[in-house]
Amino acid sequence: MSYFKNNNNSIFFSFIFALNLALVTSSSLTPKLALFTPGYLMHIADALPNGAPPLKLRCQDKNHALGDQTLNVSEEYKFKFKGQFFGGTLYFCHFYWNGKDKVFDVFNDNISSGCGSLGAFLSECYWKVQEDGFYFGGRQDAQFEKRYSW
Repeated sequence: MSYFKNNNNSIFFSFIFALNLALVTSSSLTPKLALFTPGYLMHIADALPNGAPPLKLRCQDKNHALGDQTLNVSEEYKFKFKGQFFGGTLYFCHFYWNGKDKVFDVFNDNISSGCGSLGAFLSECYWKVQEDGFYFGGRQDAQFEKRYSW
């Protein structure tokens, strides 16, 4: 009798495993998995000198363009997103200012490790755009590091 009891447990756990695997790999159910992925709040601040022309930018991931943005000095653009369940989340922005332009990843798996924690499943990332380039910090009060020049 114990053979059947153990065998039934194995079948039950195999069924649960197969069901979980189906949920994870099903593209139609992927949004439901977002409950278990970290959230991020991205900040992009115009820290250009007073009187500078407006900063223009366009950010997107592989599926969604977030639209054109125009920032004046001391203004900030913010957007929220969820990381992908198995990693690989990527957002990039194209910046335009004073006849210059620059494109780079504002978020990827490497950058995410430098973002500041706001809780168990929420982090924030800061970019400051200055006259000499682009600076990254994990929080607004963090020490910012220059990552890119114009």
